[in-house]
Formats: sequence, C-alpha cells, structure tokens
Amino acid sequence: MRRTSRPWPWSLRARQRCAGQDRASGFTLLELLIVLLVASGLALVCFNALLADGQLVGRMAERWRQRQERERALDLIRHDLIQGDKVLLDPGLAKHRCSMRQRRPVLVIATKAGPITYALGPPPSSIWASRVLMRCGPAFTKQGIWSKKSFLSRVLIDGLQPPETPWQQCPVARGMEVGNSFALPLSVCMEPATGVVTVRLSQGKEDSTTSAAVGLGHFTAAGFLKGEASN
Repeated sequence: MRRTSRPWPWSLRARQRCAGQDRASGFTLLELLIVLLVASGLALVCFNALLADGQLVGRMAERWRQRQERERALDLIRHDLIQGDKVLLDPGLAKHRCSMRQRRPVLVIATKAGPITYALGPPPSSIWASRVLMRCGPAFTKQGIWSKKSFLSRVLIDGLQPPETPWQQCPVARGMEVGNSFALPLSVCMEPATGVVTVRLSQGKEDSTTSAAVGLGHFTAAGFLKGEASN
C-alpha cells in the first residue's frame, strides 16, 4: 500500500508567512506615484534655485560691466578737465566742432586745441542701446596727448538713464549747476572760485561720480618748469 505524503501544518504556515512577507516588501502604484510627485517637486525647486542664482550672477556681471564703462568715461572727462582752460556755464551758446543735431551739449571745455563738447543724444546706430554720451574733441596721439590736426566725434558710453535721485544742489560748496543738467544722465556742477568740476554719470539705479579742477594741468606744468628753473 502506497503512502501519500501530506504537507505538515507547520510547513504550510511557514510558506504562508513567506508569501505574506513577499507581498509586504513591494510598492503599490499609489506609493510610486507619490514618490514620483515628491521627486518632481524637489527637482523643480532645485532648478528654480539654480536659475535664480544664474540670473543673479548675470545681473551682477552686467552692473560690473556698466560700472567699468562709467569709470572709463569719467577718466577721459577728468583728463580733459585737467588739461583744459575753463568750463562754460551755458554749453548751449558754445560753438561746436561737430554737428549737434538731435544732441544736447551738456559739458563744454574750452581748450587751446578747440572746444571739447560732451553731448547726450540718441544712439547713432543700432549697436548702441538707449541714450548715449558722445565726445566731440581732439583725437589722441600715440603719446596720449591731444592732436591739433584731428577732431573726432565718438560714443563713450550707452545705456544712460536719468538718475533716480537727481541732485537738488551742487555737492561742492558755492557750486553752480552747468547747463541745467541735474536731471540728466550727465550731471555737471562747477565751483567758479576754485574751478572744481563735479561730474555724475547715471544709468538709472547705478551711477558714478568724479571731480577735477579745470586747468590743473597748466598749474602743474608751470610749477614743474619753475622748479626746474630754480634748480
């Protein structure tokens, strides 16, 4: 007589427990969807943070570039003031060596080589943005001095905007406004007694300021020559 084998009760219960553990170790579709949504939200937050950082870096780089351009333009204005003879309080009455059509002369420096005019106006071509500052004056030689033969009109800086807080009075004592310029992107103030001229270049929220005594170069050269003669 053949014996039939039957599963022992304990082995059956063990198999049931193992099968239950296998089912419990998996994920349901709802759980997977929740994990996917959470991961997508975190990825979106990280992407937005990286995008904001990139935009902040871009704005900082743009402000730094604009500041460097303003400083270069002010360096040239300071050089012209020091080497010039005087600044005209009413630049609109001066005779200019370049056409002022659609441009507003704001700063005119009288020199022996001819008047140097700094004027505001629309960009001369599409490569420039917004309002521009143009210099009409003698060109520079390779030695860095004015050329008496060549007069040029060139753009110094673009993207100029009126200042958010215009000057209400000159930043120097007993100063006078030059050419009604305090509300313009190029603001000019002069103290006639000392010849100190303060110039402000504005691109809206950002601006830079410089000061120089007009004709200071003549006094410096005269003092140097006098010292040589005494020696």
